[in-house]
Amino acid sequence: MDFLAPFHPQIIHTPIVLLIVGLLFEIVGHVTRQEWWRKAAVVMLLLGVLGAGAAVLSGGPAGDAAERAGAPERAVDAHEAAAMLTLWLAIAALVVRTAATALHRGRALASGVALVLWLAAAVSVGVTGYRGGKLVYEHGAGVHLGPASAAPAGSAKPGEPTRAPAGDKD
Repeated sequence: MDFLAPFHPQIIHTPIVLLIVGLLFEIVGHVTRQEWWRKAAVVMLLLGVLGAGAAVLSGGPAGDAAERAGAPERAVDAHEAAAMLTLWLAIAALVVRTAATALHRGRALASGVALVLWLAAAVSVGVTGYRGGKLVYEHGAGVHLGPASAAPAGSAKPGEPTRAPAGDKD
């Protein structure tokens, strides 16, 4: 799935948003006992699982490219491991949540287990996103610098615009 690697930064927003917002919908549905919240939550969970799968598929080749560009292998591997954990937790939450709707006995227990798995997936996707952000903002993973921005700060010739050092503001 190498062709998906350039789209990894766009794809990752799908599971981040849908797993977290879907969990909030599920909780609201439990609290208010309004079934439409919970139905919408399951749809978000399903789409979040599909998005997490696409993020993992695109993230493998994107991680390889980041390592070739100098990102630390350990940081990339930690991000990839967190992504896989997120995907499996979300799949488990979806399977248990779906099974809970079919059960007559044990529905409450299955719903509770699904909620815990979903919460774990939501936390895990947050950790995964944090690690991915560190790869970009601390190690420059996936950042392409053009020739003008590659010049060191203050190295412009007279009459050319200068680039302020990182962190400096006007």
